[in-house]
Amino acid sequence: AGSSAKAVASSVATALLGVEAARRHRAPGPYLSVLLGSAEEDASSVRSQFASVQPPSAHADAQRAELGELLSQAVDGLAQLRITVRRGELDRLDAEARPLRAVLVRLRTLSEQWQ
Repeated sequence: AGSSAKAVASSVATALLGVEAARRHRAPGPYLSVLLGSAEEDASSVRSQFASVQPPSAHADAQRAELGELLSQAVDGLAQLRITVRRGELDRLDAEARPLRAVLVRLRTLSEQWQ
């Protein structure tokens, strides 16, 4: 769980750096599209791998449910950023990224707790 949280946190952090670069007009749309698509793909892969592991105990069931929901929020948020960029709506990126900032904080916290 800790490794999965850390890996997806890395994807979200990368995406948020791209959003910050776009806000400063330092990252063109095509670059952002590739960056965000890769971040989404990586996070989605981790989410799928995590979901395929059977929890060893009832305590782990709760952990699995909590992290599973957070991973889904991350992947959905990354998908929304990718869609926003591909529609050419770069001015909306910062607003679309706000929920991901909270997800990133929670992922980092869980990663540290569970390592």
